[in-house]
Amino acid sequence: MRLRLANGLSIAYRTRGAGPTILLMHPVGVRGAFWDAVIAELEGEFRLIAPDFRGHGDSDASADDFKLGDLAADMAELLRAAGQPPAVAVGCSMGGMVAQALACEAPELLRGFVIANTAHRRDDAGRATMEQRASRAKKGMPTVLDTTLSRWFDAPTLVARPELAARAKNWLLEADPVVHARAWRAIRDLNYAERLKANKTPALAIAGLRDQSTPVAAMRAMANDIPRCGYREIDSGHLAPLEEPALFAALLREFAGGLAQGQQR
Repeated sequence: MRLRLANGLSIAYRTRGAGPTILLMHPVGVRGAFWDAVIAELEGEFRLIAPDFRGHGDSDASADDFKLGDLAADMAELLRAAGQPPAVAVGCSMGGMVAQALACEAPELLRGFVIANTAHRRDDAGRATMEQRASRAKKGMPTVLDTTLSRWFDAPTLVARPELAARAKNWLLEADPVVHARAWRAIRDLNYAERLKANKTPALAIAGLRDQSTPVAAMRAMANDIPRCGYREIDSGHLAPLEEPALFAALLREFAGGLAQGQQR
């Protein structure tokens, strides 16, 4: 399905199931299909919406650079048009940053939000690293494959489950290098730490125990910074929903199901 946004961009999304709405937002360089296995676990209980961010998958690319707030505005418009809010916003990596932006900019649309394998602030060293990744992406997606896959999956996983790396590799090779660079620059400017201290929306942080990109300690610190934020861990690398979809779905079921029943988690 597609939605034409007020800014003129056409956003592609898929929806499955019926029940309380869960919006699933993917990492940089991939697409909504990232969530397929999680959707298969939950579609009997929830309405799942999995969009492609602007410039990703089958969605239109914008003519200029964009910020995390722009992606959040796209998602807010999607929720208002097709999401039957309030919804639970779920994001992994960059998608988790957009979930934070939604919680800050449009809390009225959310019943809760889940942030997995992500951070909520960037220091000077981190900003320099993100800028380096943006510059490298402009040279073409093949130039970023090895470094990206080694961040996303640890060595034992690459050996034991090569199909995961192959799927991620295909998504990355299909990505637009210009959009990929713009996305890293959006990630470079991540800074929701102070605003989230005033958050009133129930939240859940999910860490991967083997995450080489967002360490467990950083995830715990983030969860402690956000009021009403629970914390869970999964034995996975940076892409917890892709590596362990059943476990990830179980955590979403517990969190979103509790909120739908009016419980606080």
